[in-house]
Amino acid sequence: MAETFGNMGLILKLDMTSLSSTTEDATPLYKKYLGGRSLNHYLLLRDVNVAKVQAFDPENELIFGVGPLGGTLFPSSGRFQVTFIAPLTTSGLGDANSGGAVGPAIKYCGYDTVIVKGKAAKPTYIVIENEKIEFLPADDLWGKGCYDTTDILKARHGEDAEVLLIGPAGENLCKYANIRTKLTNSLGRSGGGAVMGSKNLKAIVFKGSKPVKIAEPEKFLELCNNAQKDIMDPNMGPIHGATYELMSKYGTPGLTRMIGQTGMVPIKNWQECGIWEKDEELNGPGLVSRWGMKRDACQGCPIHCHTIYHVEGKYATHGGGPEYETTCGFGHKCLVSDGAAVLKMNTLANDLGFDTVELAAMFSTLMEWYDRGIIDASFTDGIPMTWSNADGVLELIPKIAVREGCGDILAKGPYWVALDLGEEALKYVYQQKGMCATGVETRSTIGAMLSFAMSNRGSHHLSGLPTAEWVNNPSVAVYVAGYEEAGDIQSYHPEAKSNLVRYYENLFELPDSLGICKFTYGHAGFWHDSVENMDKFWDYLVKGTSYATGIEYTKKDFEEIAERSWQMERAIIAMRGIRRVDDLPNWRCLNEECPGEHPVGPIPLPPIDLEKYSKIMDQYYKLRGWTNDAVPTRAKLEEVGLKDVADMMERYV
Repeated sequence: MAETFGNMGLILKLDMTSLSSTTEDATPLYKKYLGGRSLNHYLLLRDVNVAKVQAFDPENELIFGVGPLGGTLFPSSGRFQVTFIAPLTTSGLGDANSGGAVGPAIKYCGYDTVIVKGKAAKPTYIVIENEKIEFLPADDLWGKGCYDTTDILKARHGEDAEVLLIGPAGENLCKYANIRTKLTNSLGRSGGGAVMGSKNLKAIVFKGSKPVKIAEPEKFLELCNNAQKDIMDPNMGPIHGATYELMSKYGTPGLTRMIGQTGMVPIKNWQECGIWEKDEELNGPGLVSRWGMKRDACQGCPIHCHTIYHVEGKYATHGGGPEYETTCGFGHKCLVSDGAAVLKMNTLANDLGFDTVELAAMFSTLMEWYDRGIIDASFTDGIPMTWSNADGVLELIPKIAVREGCGDILAKGPYWVALDLGEEALKYVYQQKGMCATGVETRSTIGAMLSFAMSNRGSHHLSGLPTAEWVNNPSVAVYVAGYEEAGDIQSYHPEAKSNLVRYYENLFELPDSLGICKFTYGHAGFWHDSVENMDKFWDYLVKGTSYATGIEYTKKDFEEIAERSWQMERAIIAMRGIRRVDDLPNWRCLNEECPGEHPVGPIPLPPIDLEKYSKIMDQYYKLRGWTNDAVPTRAKLEEVGLKDVADMMERYV
């Protein structure tokens, strides 16, 4: 294998059935797939029968990918991606991204990607120390929470070890279990923790000592310094500057009121939206001023968006985070205004290994079902699911993790529980493709609605939430979509909204494939004050990757890689049966208006206009080169260099 730069050059393959490992040369794949998310999907398509394999089959793979900028000095380069066939979503596509330090640690062990397949005969954990791979018994760790397990493994293998692990929720195959690392970081959505549990894999410990070599170190260092200064520079513009100030002081909860301005914050299980007057202890400043101890950051990030908190009294707890998704989920959506109670829920969920988004949605949905008489207290083991019942939530969370009593049913997730309860219950599950939405009210912004509905893995904001729409900067809207209407939150302009969403879907592929944070590069409000700033961050991505790897990339190369990546993802879910009907907004979006207090946009928010939305869908499919039933065409797949995928689809579509 030739000397590599930026990348490490190897894919590590771990077989849990035979407790063995092999490696593969990754260097032929960099130019076409970069790494991380894009390379993950190529490997999943290549190695797994994505049309047939189910989440808990031993043939399913967990593919952990980093990317060429991960673990370097590039700002916010602590991210990595996992891809798998998912238990939670109807699409079956599992994807999650995390920060912390595991991504860099994978590279310091000498690998760009780690693939896990098979199933061990008994609980096992893996230690990766450069070329040395050990499969060790985990019987004494099985059943323990993430915090205790991390402490034990660090005591055994050194404080410098990085630990990736699951809690009891993953061990017991809860469909929305996540994979955890450190106090604050999770590979959080789609149920990857359950897939890891199905393989009897408790943890992976990384202890590496290999350097990430840089092709042009002087140019790369200068670019990294300039990028970091710009990220922290308030003179980059008021949108950019306000985003940095709020994120660095309060983390994502600091954005709560900003998000609420357009009615995007959901309240009471998406029955209301906007600014909640009772969120004083949840909106970032209130939370940090009461319980924050210090700031924390992922490796290589100048923003420090995490809070380390400590709570005394009834809800005594100590932990890291929480994200806006958690404060909104347990707080706004469940009407729990007590910040200490929400922090306790966050710590408990993290220790047990839950995706807090889906877990909180389970409770807000239960509360609405209870309120409407669809269930009674007998459904939740005698605990009445009344609004604001924080103590009831805290009592039920551990039962779900070990699947005790009603927890055995609730471990399936809101959509799947609703299917058992009937059509009336399903109306109040705010989901797309079986996964509940993150904390965005999609009736507020038509581009966001399209983004959430089209998302390949299910309803969430991290595969293409169109930032230019909700910051509504006309020049940037034209830059990304060709139309000022792209920045009008209630516009149904077909070309504007389809162009807008495609731009951000493709853009968000890139940070996930490079090993960097999308919040810093195109999400939230960073770089969105001017066209010049947008050009600048693209320049950082392209030149930074070229200087790091010694491979000459252009913006056009990146755009082609992003398009190819999105086409691969859609091909996977098309082979699993996903069609146009699965891209329609959920029942609540189509049938109910949403009242609330917010200064921008109509009050109440009207339901989605299906006739107008359908015209956007038509244009979006045309733009993507798909049939009108959401299936990628052979012509499009071959155009982006995926003839093998087109051949594969002919067997299953």
